[in-house]
Amino acid sequence: MKPYEFSRLAPALRTRAITIGLSFFEQQEAAEDVAQEALIRLWKAWDTLPSPKDAEQLAVSLAKRECVNLYRKEQRRPHTSLSSAQEQVHPASHSSHSIEENELAEAIRQAAHTLPRTEARLWRMFAEAGMKAGEISLITDINVRSVSSMLSHARKHIFKILKEGGYIDE
Repeated sequence: MKPYEFSRLAPALRTRAITIGLSFFEQQEAAEDVAQEALIRLWKAWDTLPSPKDAEQLAVSLAKRECVNLYRKEQRRPHTSLSSAQEQVHPASHSSHSIEENELAEAIRQAAHTLPRTEARLWRMFAEAGMKAGEISLITDINVRSVSSMLSHARKHIFKILKEGGYIDE
């Protein structure tokens, strides 16, 4: 199929992929990620598709596959941190430490929102999903060195904001 047909069909296919993502995760951000990844993969296969019907079927299949992939990544992510495990043993002795950790985590989230869109997405994949640069590169089709460079820039940017906000010394 021709590239101009993609731009004509993409909005409807994106809506369909978001609907699939929402039905699976019930979170708008996750659904948007599903749709984005499905459309990227669909674009890569676009030249091989004979008809719009095939494009729709492939988009649905890709969205469902991406839902499963995101779900598996979430399941591999550790759910209990060392600090929360320590708090379960001695909750009173760590309450002020926990408050400080929560404030720092919120400051990091706020700082990440100031990153450029692509860096913010890569940062979420790294920091929240616990993915390594190689995994991020495979999913996003961004060169692994570029991923590493963008993550380094994101780290420096977040560090600078945390330092300016008085959250860290140095």
